[in-house]
Amino acid sequence: MDEFGHDGSSGEFGRFVNICLTIFLSITYCYFISRNTPKGFPRLLSILPIIYIFTIIPLKLSSFHLTTGTGFLISWLANFKLVLFSFDKGPLSSDPTPVSSSSPSPMTFLRFIGITCLPIKVKQSNRSTVPSCTRQHMHGMHCYVLEARNLFGIDVDPPFGNYFFLSTSFQDFWGRRWNLMVSSILRSFVHEPVRHIIRRSWGLYVAIIVTFFVSGLMHELLIFYVFRKQPCWDVLVFFILNGICLAVEMKVKKSLNGKWQLNQLFSILLTNGFLVCSSFWLLFPFLEKFKFRVLVMEEMANFTKLLHNVLVDPIVRSYLNASHMHETETNVSYGVI
Repeated sequence: MDEFGHDGSSGEFGRFVNICLTIFLSITYCYFISRNTPKGFPRLLSILPIIYIFTIIPLKLSSFHLTTGTGFLISWLANFKLVLFSFDKGPLSSDPTPVSSSSPSPMTFLRFIGITCLPIKVKQSNRSTVPSCTRQHMHGMHCYVLEARNLFGIDVDPPFGNYFFLSTSFQDFWGRRWNLMVSSILRSFVHEPVRHIIRRSWGLYVAIIVTFFVSGLMHELLIFYVFRKQPCWDVLVFFILNGICLAVEMKVKKSLNGKWQLNQLFSILLTNGFLVCSSFWLLFPFLEKFKFRVLVMEEMANFTKLLHNVLVDPIVRSYLNASHMHETETNVSYGVI
């Protein structure tokens, strides 16, 4: 076992298969049992055991990539979706819109599983006049969205906006360009409930900061899953800082009421400059502290070695055995042996 707590054993794949089976059975339970339970706290109580299982599942893994993916998709997003589903909110409670129709269709079992555990953002509003496939061909990074549409037969949005490095404000970056899938879940899970509780005008800014606070906590949880070390909270500070900046920006815009605006190029430089500087201040030192690059390179090397042992070695041995048998048969035919 190395300093990251990763044993690198060949049993990692077996554990991952067991975890996938556990996730499948858990989501099946949520669909067939909890869906028939009254919404609200009764449904939440029926789902709480699944939320607990999904929270501890990444601790059963040691691989950086598998732990990160499972922690992000299951312990974070799937748990948030299931809590929203308990109160009949979120993507699991809304019948999705099929690609070939403009009206919603029932949430099937396959769609429930896909929306729960995959990084897809279901489109709830009416589609634009631009064909979906045309938009996706324009953005190669979202090719998997087409696969999600083909597999589940529903209309989905890209997880990211276009050209995040051209953001003209914090609102533009966090709300319309960067990780729209997570933003949508956080909006339903945190922002809207806080706004419902705090109905005053300043409640909007409290909701923004609380949303970024929760996002920071979830990022810290992902970091704990991977490194199994006490958090240093730099990532949480990064998100709280950006949340405060976004709240101040929206307050200033509301006060000015469009009477004065910064030059667009200057806005882009100012926004991206702050994001880059805060990243170098809070994020990159943390990655160096936990030797992130070493961990990724070691795991890639181990994965390459595993592929070599599983794929290359058997092929080479089969080829050598076949060559040896052919040589033996040739020698026998010529009376050498």
